Amino acid sequence: MLYKISHSVPANTTTDNPDWQKLQISRGIIIQWIVFMPEEAADLLKVRVVYHGTQILPYTGKDWLYGLFTPTVIEDRIQIQDPPFELDIYAVNSDDTYEHEYNIYVNISPPQPVRPGGVPPSIVERFKGLFGGGT
Repeated sequence: MLYKISHSVPANTTTDNPDWQKLQISRGIIIQWIVFMPEEAADLLKVRVVYHGTQILPYTGKDWLYGLFTPTVIEDRIQIQDPPFELDIYAVNSDDTYEHEYNIYVNISPPQPVRPGGVPPSIVERFKGLFGGGT
């Protein structure tokens, strides 16, 4: 499933009071992001994505994404399994005159069922051991 948010961030939005939007998503695995900010935003517009209080984009602590003037693909593999299924998008705009828009696409692969052949042998052996079937 592909989810999208496009939002214009007002001028003079600071890190002390960032713009905050929620993006409703589904359970699964985030496999890809596509992020785009118009060129006129320069380094004035910055965004970050948080899931359940943990920053997941960009990956490093308190950094912000900025300067992505062409659609930028970021491969990922993040489990989304606990409700609520939503991402918090925080943005700042240090332009003192104009609002600037960001576009974020999130590609989520649905959860895959566990197949018996996909379970590591050590787990299977431990399970059998619980019921007297271990070797």
